[in-house]
Amino acid sequence: MTKPNITERKSFNMFQNNYTENSFLFKGLILKNLKIDEITETVIAQVEMPVKEHNCPHCGNITTYIKDYRIQKIRDLPIIDKPLIVFFRKRRYICKICNATFTENNDYIKRYSHFPCRFYMTAIKEVSTLQSFTSIAKRMHISVSSVIRWFNNISFPIPKLPSCISIDEFRGNAGGEKFQCNIADPVNHKTIDILPSRKAENLYRYFHKFSQAERLSVRTVVMDLSPLFRSVVKNSFYNAEIIADKFHVIRLVKNSMENVRKRVQKQFHHEKRRWLKRSRSLLSKNESKLTTTDKIELNRILNSSSELEKAYLLNKEFQKIFYQQDKNAAKKALSMWLLLAAKFDIPEFKHCISTFTNWSTEITNIVNTNLSNGFIEGYNNKIKVLKRVSFGIKNFARLRNRILFLQ
Repeated sequence: MTKPNITERKSFNMFQNNYTENSFLFKGLILKNLKIDEITETVIAQVEMPVKEHNCPHCGNITTYIKDYRIQKIRDLPIIDKPLIVFFRKRRYICKICNATFTENNDYIKRYSHFPCRFYMTAIKEVSTLQSFTSIAKRMHISVSSVIRWFNNISFPIPKLPSCISIDEFRGNAGGEKFQCNIADPVNHKTIDILPSRKAENLYRYFHKFSQAERLSVRTVVMDLSPLFRSVVKNSFYNAEIIADKFHVIRLVKNSMENVRKRVQKQFHHEKRRWLKRSRSLLSKNESKLTTTDKIELNRILNSSSELEKAYLLNKEFQKIFYQQDKNAAKKALSMWLLLAAKFDIPEFKHCISTFTNWSTEITNIVNTNLSNGFIEGYNNKIKVLKRVSFGIKNFARLRNRILFLQ
């Protein structure tokens, strides 16, 4: 072990003087000594309780008679980036009435505990950040199993349902299921619960744990274009209006246009193929943000293929649906778009036609609302980071608690 350098020694001396005078680290205790072990680079503290009257836990008699002392070695929170070992000199009192012996009460460490109360609280607080149990244990100089065991004591009850919920899936690979389900509040940006799978029977069983009155109070449900989710919602929330997530709907059209570009591109010679690939971002760029050079280049792209020009027009016209004044106007605009898409008869847009025909009501419900799955999609990315730093979490209950504890 290397000895502390001069800067560390000065830092510790200032720290030592401050703590010896004020002792705010050991509130309610008397700090007898504080030093640093230069061999192990560990801070050593000796503390004890002030003498005071205690009630006998057996007969209630007040006593100040001390029978003997016990020294308890305690690992406390690291200070100045060094482990802190506390030697707590505990008194054992004796009752003169019933001759019972008992240990003095203190707020520093609970009976039968190996760590102070603040140590547990800090460890649990660390779990609320995007880091693994291993990194927390390493920094706090404790075992990984201890951190996991403490965290397993935390539980989240089934919450109340808000008037607006959003549903999405994510790949959790926990509890024997590949996909888990995230239920969130898109208005208050809060995750409500994490479900063990995306299977219809499991979702239906979960939602029907809530009373009918509570399910009837749900007025809006936001989701992607999942027939499974829609079926469950319609059979669980009878008063709810289903809103398709705008991002997923628009992405479907953009992906179709991109697939047309890829197909057309293959028909060109090598240089023209490279040019079209480099310029592909212009097809999706907002028209108001196009520069004069961009517009010239875009016209070249559209003039290179009639099918690509039609695909671009479909994408452009589809965006206008969401700027309609009301749902009726949006429904009419969507019907016109479907007719135009059918007329163009582009293979890549056939999936859009069938999907939007089936989801026309949910898509037009997007108009005049700011509700989307944006929060839940962002939170799913947070879950991916948590899984990555943890190298996966196979235990579903632990995964659920960690996700809910991140908020």
